[in-house]
Amino acid sequence: KTKIVKATQERFDFLGFTIGMAQSRRTGNYYPHVQPSKKAVQKVKDRVTELTRRERTIMPLDRMVKGVNAMVRGWVGYFHYRNCSKTLTHVRNHLEQRLVIQLRKRHKVRDWNAGYCLASGFPKGCCMNDTACTKCQLQQAGRKRMPCGEEHRKAVCGKTARTV
Repeated sequence: KTKIVKATQERFDFLGFTIGMAQSRRTGNYYPHVQPSKKAVQKVKDRVTELTRRERTIMPLDRMVKGVNAMVRGWVGYFHYRNCSKTLTHVRNHLEQRLVIQLRKRHKVRDWNAGYCLASGFPKGCCMNDTACTKCQLQQAGRKRMPCGEEHRKAVCGKTARTV
């Protein structure tokens, strides 16, 4: 489809990107704002959801995380251009939520607040630094905890901090 647009006044989608002029908060100057289109973001979210379906809990966690990482790295490699950190944050939050669902299903944790540190993204007692975070310290006695093993830490953070 051919579409003629006045680029200084309207936004348009091209090759999976939304392109339009935006005003800088810092300087007040206008610049071309490039970010992944809503359709592209929805596609990657749907793909992450498909790769982390609840029916896939029988698959070894390492294999599932490697598949998700490969897909997300490829998507970010194409779409990480200029100033799109807000959009990538939405994708990252969706990915983390899907992994939380996957881990909860694997370990039969029903309560959203039990057994999972929402602040650090790790199972309670497995924070990055050896000291537990505030939310971990507020854990009530008797709540079910998830197993704290190296594979669970990798499942949440992967090898890089960005792609999970």
